[in-house]
Amino acid sequence: MIRYLSCFIWVLLTLLLCPNTRGRQADTAPDDLLSNEQAAFANAVAVAAPFVVQIETFGGGEKGDRQAIGEGPVTGTIVDKDGWIVSSLYSFRQVPASILVSLPGGNRVPARIIARDYSREIALLKVETPEPLPVASSADVSQLQVGQWCIAIGKTYDSRTVTQSIGIISALGRAYGRAVQTDAKVSPINYGGPLIDLEGNVVGILSPIAAAEMLEDDPSMLYDSGIGFAIPLQDIVKRLPKLQEGKDIRPGKLGVVLKTQNELLGPVVLSGAAPGTPAAKAGAKAGDIVAEGQGSRIELLADLRAALAQVDAGDQFAFEVKRGSERLKLSCELTADVPVYRRRYLGLKLAEVEEGLHVTFVDANSPADKAGLKLRQILTHCNGSRLASQSDLIAMVAVSELDSTLSMTVLDPSANDTRAIVVSPSIWPSELIEHSPEKIIYLDSEGKEDPNAKATIRLLKLADIPNQIHAIVPPQSNRKKLGCLLLFPEPGTVEPEKLKAQWEDFAKNYGWLVVVPTSANAKNWSRDEVTELPGRLIARLSQEYNLDRLRTIVAGMGIGGQLAIRAAITGNNQFSAVLTVNTPLKPFPLPRQNMPLQSIDFLFIGPKMESVVQPLNQQGFVANSLNPPGLDLTKWNTVPMEAIVKWLESLGHI
Repeated sequence: MIRYLSCFIWVLLTLLLCPNTRGRQADTAPDDLLSNEQAAFANAVAVAAPFVVQIETFGGGEKGDRQAIGEGPVTGTIVDKDGWIVSSLYSFRQVPASILVSLPGGNRVPARIIARDYSREIALLKVETPEPLPVASSADVSQLQVGQWCIAIGKTYDSRTVTQSIGIISALGRAYGRAVQTDAKVSPINYGGPLIDLEGNVVGILSPIAAAEMLEDDPSMLYDSGIGFAIPLQDIVKRLPKLQEGKDIRPGKLGVVLKTQNELLGPVVLSGAAPGTPAAKAGAKAGDIVAEGQGSRIELLADLRAALAQVDAGDQFAFEVKRGSERLKLSCELTADVPVYRRRYLGLKLAEVEEGLHVTFVDANSPADKAGLKLRQILTHCNGSRLASQSDLIAMVAVSELDSTLSMTVLDPSANDTRAIVVSPSIWPSELIEHSPEKIIYLDSEGKEDPNAKATIRLLKLADIPNQIHAIVPPQSNRKKLGCLLLFPEPGTVEPEKLKAQWEDFAKNYGWLVVVPTSANAKNWSRDEVTELPGRLIARLSQEYNLDRLRTIVAGMGIGGQLAIRAAITGNNQFSAVLTVNTPLKPFPLPRQNMPLQSIDFLFIGPKMESVVQPLNQQGFVANSLNPPGLDLTKWNTVPMEAIVKWLESLGHI
């Protein structure tokens, strides 16, 4: 109600101050007010219509990996009298075979793509015309107010008339400060067209830009939802000279590694900087707190992303960090791409003890083995920093340069002495690590081996979620850090006793929770289930058990494997790896780069997985496949459990 009251007040004030309504009496009748409102809308559209054009594309490339490519006529906005036109990137990710633009005078002329702004989802086109073209005038974004009227314009159905949708500006500074939000209807029919104010000035160019990084899939799915976005024309015009030179604009990447991915948390603490990135070259270090970016105060992660969104690849980015009692000014040139990151490897399995990190396993021929680290030794410090937890060492290893060394302080309890050992991290092995994991020995209250220790199966329940969820729990689960295997089966029911028989030895012998949700619908998994269930389950289990993040895995059998992959990609760094068994897959490069502390490993069980593995390895992820003979989901003994167990346990190594 408040929103509509503010809209009414805004229209009333606008109409009273508008040149076409000056001099009218303040006591204008309601019918006259509505007529004046309609006249104001019509006048604004009449001002804007001449610089809005229809663009037709013919032929072109195939649909992109995750982003949609428009089909049919689209809209463009003239921004320079010499034939420069901007449109949404929605229809121009690939180069069409031909492009025709219907100019205001009625001529259809060929156009060519000059450059693209991938940060703001904008394409710049050029047409040749002997006559100067009408040009859009920009609204002053700094003067915009939430609640003021605006009109979304397109010229898709007819090159001579515009479509129009009336709404309000519902938010400013969306998409990390890149966009204005409106509730006017925004969809492919007006992408590339202008969002105008009541004077016909262009607030921005309509585009299906993602509101934030966590927005899943193609942001064009928001159309007709009451949420639309426009890139301020002021920002586009500022970058127009670069685009006119034929230079694409891309988002600038800094390369910091963050303690948390939650945008609404602060302060912004760094775990370090990815090797070879601008942040690393600028001198950002683990423990730094980002306090300022491009002159703006940084309190939350969203603030940092908003500061980065204002500059592009190739631009300088100035930021300040707090390091202990110091406040340091750093600067770097942002890049469009950062070096492919590959997970680092020492070859150690560790347990946390009071003195530090107890070595429980050393992989043969690993960097740790070559450095002379032995079983039962205790790592107390790395590069002078106390190792209070395993995550401390993981963070240092993750951001280490391959030509660097880590200086370890090692306590040997058997000799009661301390010495320094230097370890050179390497890249995580591309092949499956060959080792035989040790089984857990359970002790009773008298310290003797407990022959009665058994895994149990329990039924979990999440409020307002109808799915049945079975969990196989290892003995003494409250005393150990546990692995967690979240397994999506094929749609349908699960037989608890059969499930227990399949997984109880694994859960008991190696200390894993095996959690198996069933689909609410016996015929298929729903989109909501895969987007909501994993996160809520892990959050619930983390409250009750001490989960090992290195061994928190999402897996799937058959079609459930596709759900597992999606859950890992959208899981906000909850899962360290994905396992699929007999899942039909096509090659899928991940939509994000591999980064320290955010890496995902993959193991695909089934035929013809080599083509799936290759693009992931090229992106720096560790992916492998196995193709056992006679694999059959109805016959569990055909699944290579020994190899799967080795892989799962290897994920707990550093």
